[in-house]
Amino acid sequence: MPRIEVLVIGGGATGVGVARDLALRGVRTMLLERSDFCSGSSGANHGMLHSGARYALSDAQSARDCASENEILRKVAGFCIQDCGGVFVRTALTPEGHKESFLKALKDLGIANQPLSGSELRVREPRLAPEIDEGIAVRDASIDPFALVLANVRSARQAGAEIRNYAEVRSFKLGRGGVEEVLARDATKGETIRIKPELVVNASGASAGHISSMVGLSLPLLVDKGSMLVFDGRLVNGLVNHLRPAADGDVLVPSHSATIAGTTSTQHMRPGKATATKEESKRLLHEAALLVPAVKEARMVRAFAGLRHLRSDSGLGRGASRSHQVIDHRDQGIDNMVSLTGGKLTTYRLMAERCADLVCQKLGVRSRGITAREPLGPSPDLRQFPRLSSWSRLRMSSRYGPLATEVAKHCLRSERGLEVACSCEYVLRGELDFFAKDEDVRGLDDLMRRTRAGMGYCQGGLCVMKLASVLHERKKCDAREVIGTFLEERAKGIEMVLEGPQLRQEVLKMYLLAGTYGLRKQGGEG
Repeated sequence: MPRIEVLVIGGGATGVGVARDLALRGVRTMLLERSDFCSGSSGANHGMLHSGARYALSDAQSARDCASENEILRKVAGFCIQDCGGVFVRTALTPEGHKESFLKALKDLGIANQPLSGSELRVREPRLAPEIDEGIAVRDASIDPFALVLANVRSARQAGAEIRNYAEVRSFKLGRGGVEEVLARDATKGETIRIKPELVVNASGASAGHISSMVGLSLPLLVDKGSMLVFDGRLVNGLVNHLRPAADGDVLVPSHSATIAGTTSTQHMRPGKATATKEESKRLLHEAALLVPAVKEARMVRAFAGLRHLRSDSGLGRGASRSHQVIDHRDQGIDNMVSLTGGKLTTYRLMAERCADLVCQKLGVRSRGITAREPLGPSPDLRQFPRLSSWSRLRMSSRYGPLATEVAKHCLRSERGLEVACSCEYVLRGELDFFAKDEDVRGLDDLMRRTRAGMGYCQGGLCVMKLASVLHERKKCDAREVIGTFLEERAKGIEMVLEGPQLRQEVLKMYLLAGTYGLRKQGGEG
């Protein structure tokens, strides 16, 4: 059994960030994720790189952290960030004096901003509601959480960390002072993993309370559900925020080929994955239309939900702080376990660094963190591949970053590699094949997270056969089974927006899949 100094539990942004930070400091690290990387809260958000402005009036510490990390991530992870900017716009629902208080808070916190007139707003966002005549520009941006997390996984492995997905922690063996042994099940390799780490980091997000309970600890954690609505097409050029106290549907975020409206906030009491409701979808549509009326004519592609793990000592729902907490369980009798709670995707690196600082202090390691200045990889230059269209080069660069050159070379190895497999997100067959051979990939959802194939307006209906064909060639999987699993998961989000154009789209998809390919839902229904 190889000696492991630190076992990290959880393969979201924070977990892989911790593993990367520790590995770069020379600490022998292993990470276990029970599903796929970024399949939980880190992948179920609106992809907003916060400028800090959103929390300027309500949560000064979170605002400061977001502002500083925004600048750091632009330098070390620029490939997956679109610097589209953001605006806060005043509407009839903006309380009297709120704008002045907001501007003062931004100034006090040192958060960059620029007041905009109505005409200046129109240049930036021509689809804004006609009555909106005033706004404030901030340094918000759009970030791809999947590309960010997977880049951290690759970097951590290159630094020597052992990173496994589909490896679920099953039990802990406790001894004097803490965890002596951890048993996990690796579903990919079909084996039991026995680990004797010197220290355990619980970075399992919304499941952190469950992991803590397995060692007899009670972790103060509030789980809050946030639902989001996805529209086909980019209806805004940059992020559009409603200038008012936090409420449902406060922001529109441009993301690749879509626009995401978010979010709601409700306490989540049930275990398992969160789902959006039709009521939440209608509410988000109504609120989004107050900012950009064109959303009422746009096609709603899907609704989805993610779970926020918030500090329970700072209020409920929107009143809870978005700041993070690194908890040393030494005072609770477990000397070699640390947990992470709270935080934002924007602050994942800072959370990971502070956690790694504590871990190294407990291990007696003096190395300092370097992730604030160490890029996640070299910036790609795909101009050396003229056979690829300029659009393919652009999309590959933003999706894969440091890996883009390898992906491009793989696509060019055969004419089939240059075939367009997913027209919604413009994914080539060679891209699918490159990732299908990856040991981390087991199903079509995994392939989608790495390439975005199936995330477009048809939600996989027009490309699922191509995805399954490539995966079957590489994995010899049951194509009918993986197709069914993939479409069933996609349907959960589509069901919440089935009306108008989207309903017609789904009826067409049903007849196509059932009539042409003979695929039917369980129970025999088409």
